[in-house]
Amino acid sequence: MRAEQEARRHLSIRSLLRSGSCAEASEVEPGFLCSPTNGLKRYSVKNSITIRLIKTRYLRILVLMNDNNVAVWYGEGPKENVRKALLSLDLNRLNGKSILIKPNIGRAAHPEQGINTHPQAIAGAIEILQQTGAGRIAIGESPIVGVDTMEAFKKAGIKEIADQYGIELIDLNAKKPVIKEISDYRILKSTKICADVYEFDIILSLPVAKCHMHTGVTLGFKNMKGCLYKHEKVRYHQLEYEEGRIFEEKTLDSAISDLATILRPDMTVIDGYIGMEGLGPSGGEAVRSDFAVASFNPMGADVFGCLMMGMEPSSVVHLKVIGERLGLSLNPDDYSLCGEKAENYTSHITKYAQPPTSITIEYPNIRVYDCESCSACLSTLMLFLKRFKDDMSQYLLNDGMFHIAIGKGLDDTVKEGTILIGNCTRNVKHRGKFVPGCPPVSSRIYKTITGMEPPDNEPEVK
Repeated sequence: MRAEQEARRHLSIRSLLRSGSCAEASEVEPGFLCSPTNGLKRYSVKNSITIRLIKTRYLRILVLMNDNNVAVWYGEGPKENVRKALLSLDLNRLNGKSILIKPNIGRAAHPEQGINTHPQAIAGAIEILQQTGAGRIAIGESPIVGVDTMEAFKKAGIKEIADQYGIELIDLNAKKPVIKEISDYRILKSTKICADVYEFDIILSLPVAKCHMHTGVTLGFKNMKGCLYKHEKVRYHQLEYEEGRIFEEKTLDSAISDLATILRPDMTVIDGYIGMEGLGPSGGEAVRSDFAVASFNPMGADVFGCLMMGMEPSSVVHLKVIGERLGLSLNPDDYSLCGEKAENYTSHITKYAQPPTSITIEYPNIRVYDCESCSACLSTLMLFLKRFKDDMSQYLLNDGMFHIAIGKGLDDTVKEGTILIGNCTRNVKHRGKFVPGCPPVSSRIYKTITGMEPPDNEPEVK
């Protein structure tokens, strides 16, 4: 309590106004300030309490980021898991607030396949938000390029839930984006974010628990990539570091961490009822793990989401980088578990199979060069061949084979005309068609080879 009082003294409304860092401010409740300003500013005070001012061109919240409570619930299905996890938290701060629920509905897929957030998990969240006296509640999504947002909502069972509870559905791509500058960037100087995101007091990230072939997992932080406008999501896979500004992590991990400095969940609920293991986000296997995690601390939620999937949080590179940049802990001991089932959460861990670390090609007429590649490029290649192998028959070389290569250890033994996937193959790009990215997505590989977008960016999941 003394530390909180000191924090407020260090950052009183009067001092904010006097410093000129905001044009107007008002105290709305203890620990919160509102300020219509621009950019990002970080304040550190005693006892390791950190206050961050998320400043946008619209109204946002200055919040004392010392809520380390994480609720875990399991074994009662998607709706009850979410309901009881949320009820384990202090939700008073949501009263009267407008809330955007950002699920993971990036693809047109039926429930029960582990690809999208389960509709009953969303129903559980809506019921609790309405009970706590939240104001406007909406569900918004910007799916992958080529997927119609409203069709995806319908097929995923979300429209039915929205109609049942009288909730607005928002196609986040419908409005022109907001271009946000990133001052202390690693790879992104700016990014395009869907404008509707800034019309709400609270962003509730509600992902389904999935392995991801490019990022290890996709949970609360990674789910915010679905707030990017249209093709901006693809651009994150095509980036290269600037000269003199190079980091050891994949460019995609750095880009996600850049995004987290300007946009992150105010609240996270992870739907682990039916997740996806292996070649996620869409090419893996569904796995029933039947859990939910909820927290106002975005890192706390993702840490325990990883643990419930049988994963070490520090092995997820984008979480590690975000933690280092924002001062958020990946150590589970730094969080306080709540909920009557939380204490025994280890008894309900489901170990998710990870993306492959080696590749077996079962297709005839395909020659793969793989020398010192990473799991992200391996998985990308496997998914590309799974989707487009039949379309590649017209691109065979004079030996009757389709040649494709990944890895940083390639040399000139690669046959001329080979498709070279990923930034690491740049040293031999003179040997064929080079597809930049870290890693590139399947549709970009297809377009580099054929000169056209694929007929479907990603086939509907039947």
